[in-house]
This record gives sequence, C-alpha cells and structure tokens, in this order.
Amino acid sequence: MNGVSMYFIALSLLAIISGFLWYRNRESNRYRLDILSLISGGATVMFLVDSLYRYLEEGIFIEFSTEALTLSGLLVLVAVSLWLVVLIIKRIQIKRI
Repeated sequence: MNGVSMYFIALSLLAIISGFLWYRNRESNRYRLDILSLISGGATVMFLVDSLYRYLEEGIFIEFSTEALTLSGLLVLVAVSLWLVVLIIKRIQIKRI
C-alpha cells in the first residue's frame, strides 16, 4: 500500500461530518458527538502522519485497493463502535446517580 489510502479519506470524512454535527447540536449534548469527533479526529491525524511519511519515503500519493476499502469500513466501524460503548457506559453511570 502506497500513499494516502481510502482509510485516511474515510476517517477524514467521518471526522468532518461528526465535528459538523457536534457543532450544530452542542447545546443538547445527548449523543456525545464530541467523543466521536475526538476519536475520528485523532485517528485521522495518526493516519495523516503515516501517509505523509509514506509519501516522503516512496513518493506515491494516492492508492485505492480492495484491501484499503475493507480497512476503511473496518476502521469507521471500530470508531463508531467505540463511541457507542462510551455512550452506553455514560448512560449506565447516569442511571446509577
């Protein structure tokens, strides 16, 4: 795999969309979209650094493949799953109080 792959683009889109939704609904913090924004934004920065390093090393910028598409879906699924787990834990903590 060379250059910026689908997973970087997919995580960037998730970070942009979740950040926009969080900004529009920040008064009603019911779904904790700030956490999804942080998860996806952090992963995006991590893959940006990885992609830039790979670009400087190999010189190829964009690469699309079946493996990259599969990894993109998996990474978005993991980010959303982590966010849902945090939501469930927060709901349980609120009900205990």
